Amino acid sequence: AGHVDHGKSALVKQLTGVETDTLRAEKERGLTINLGYAYHHFWIKSEVTSSKVTLGFVDVPGHSDFIHNMLAGVSSVDSALLVVASDDGIMPQTREHLAILSFLGIKQLTIAISKIDKVDENRILAVMQQLSEFLTSFGFNAPVFFPVSNISGEGISELKSHLMSLAEHKLSGEVEPLDQEARFLIDRSFNVKGIGTVVTGCLRSGQISAGDQLVQGVSGEITRVRSIRLDQDTIQTLRSGQRAALNINLNQTSVKRGDWLLDNKIHRNVTRFDCRIQTAGLSHRFKPGAQYHLYHGCGHYLVNIRSLDPVLGYCQILSASPLSLAYGDHFIIRDPAAAKTLAGGHVVDLFVPRRGRNAEARLSLIAAGDLPAQPAFKNLLKISTLGVNLEQFRLNHALKHDSLEKLLAAVNPRPIVLRSDEKQTGYCISQSHYQNWCDRIQISLNNFHSESPTEAGISESALSNLLNSPGAHKILSQVLELMRSRGLIKLNGTLFHLPDHQVQLSREQRVFIEKIKPLLKDAGKVPPRTLELEEMSGIPLKALRSVLREAGRSGSVIQVADNRHFLPETISELASFTESLANQSEGGSFTVVEFRDASGIGRNLCIEILEYFDARGFTRREGNTRLIRTLKENIFG
Repeated sequence: AGHVDHGKSALVKQLTGVETDTLRAEKERGLTINLGYAYHHFWIKSEVTSSKVTLGFVDVPGHSDFIHNMLAGVSSVDSALLVVASDDGIMPQTREHLAILSFLGIKQLTIAISKIDKVDENRILAVMQQLSEFLTSFGFNAPVFFPVSNISGEGISELKSHLMSLAEHKLSGEVEPLDQEARFLIDRSFNVKGIGTVVTGCLRSGQISAGDQLVQGVSGEITRVRSIRLDQDTIQTLRSGQRAALNINLNQTSVKRGDWLLDNKIHRNVTRFDCRIQTAGLSHRFKPGAQYHLYHGCGHYLVNIRSLDPVLGYCQILSASPLSLAYGDHFIIRDPAAAKTLAGGHVVDLFVPRRGRNAEARLSLIAAGDLPAQPAFKNLLKISTLGVNLEQFRLNHALKHDSLEKLLAAVNPRPIVLRSDEKQTGYCISQSHYQNWCDRIQISLNNFHSESPTEAGISESALSNLLNSPGAHKILSQVLELMRSRGLIKLNGTLFHLPDHQVQLSREQRVFIEKIKPLLKDAGKVPPRTLELEEMSGIPLKALRSVLREAGRSGSVIQVADNRHFLPETISELASFTESLANQSEGGSFTVVEFRDASGIGRNLCIEILEYFDARGFTRREGNTRLIRTLKENIFG
């Protein structure tokens, strides 16, 4: 990196022997336009074995007109080599490149002072002094300087030795992180005659082997990796941090710079995400209505930015096009004219709630989760009464399924996993929060029994209302089932009660259980009208209405219309059916006729059911169609 005409490409040629300026326009104008790539191979020898190490270089343009290419080039590097000409010193693109490197979280910086053959020793020392003072403002402390000449070759061998030692140290000091799935960032794609589509880029996490199947991030197309080349060598496995060329079986026209190849198990595109942003100037504030330029990986996106916490820098970003992201991904933001670098940041959370994006509880969760997987998991378990959604956490950190077990095993005492079904991983809650839920539920049940001794128990939805905890529906069913399995509570039909509760049934309740409930259960989705119930049960109409009114108060029956009553479990089934019907529609809406045809229920009863759903806030009518307003669990438990 560095300002234009400071000798970056010439220095890469000195280090690798490779000419990175290959375009005719680059040779004619004497400046880098596109990204250039070069490699230096060397061997690390020990008493037992020797291993080949490849040191890769990305030569980025130094002219401000090609800053978008520079941003694509530095998006996947581990360390930076900043080139500053001794005759010019610090220049505008020196400043901007340093800001970008700092925003991208690149901490390892080496500085080459070029063109030392043109100046005297005092000038070299003066430039080094200026840089030392200047670099601290970008968070780079104790930089390493190498005065070099691309003409005489002075200082080149010392610089090369230093870079090789950095690579050797990185390889020897690497500690295997929690296993992540493969994420390969593409910076070039082209077609090779007789071979097919080739993409080059860097593997940001996980590993890829020849024969693996990956999915293209945005399109979702599946591709197979035919072969892998690391410079001139064909290899079988590519590891995180390595740059390589992949021969894949996608059409070359469908692959472009900025695309990602991912393991299918973490394939998820987002247009909205929470992040933490560091601005170049403390006084800068993002305008909610303005469109900014975001550079992530090698891709360029138009986004809106809304501040969530101005003090800590947490923001929410809305993109006009989908992105493939994971926690910790860095990005750069430029102004609406794409003329100035304003800020940089990193991704925190891909799963943004529909409401309350800057509520205090939400901001606490964002801050607690703004760490690598292991500490973030522990933090979230400590503060979240609702626990951690394991599948969302895994996708957010691009983790393998096996890594979840490592996360759970590292927490003491081991947290409780509340599984919703065999296909989903469910929620994970700490032992202390689980005990708190148990205490609250038992207290609520005890109070309910004291106030309503004639009731057999309370429905899940009514219990959820008593608990009055936003979002409780996400885990309440699983907590209740776990408590039931441990003998802490009991379930009578759809009603929960304490184990020692002895119901004191009223006369009306006994009549409902013995005569009315069996009739409603047998009728299913089309219960008899009140007058029909009178005839079927033999109970006088006035007494029947008293029985239904008492059953309604206890939650044993739900009145949908003046003359129609349903069992709670039937209403829950109809709500699930309604959600499924809406999801099958392209626009998420449906008509009464569609509901009637799909359910097999008569039109008048369909209208009564849907009007009841409207009144409860589960559905919303718009003209002749209806939309789902919220998850059924929010209304019916």
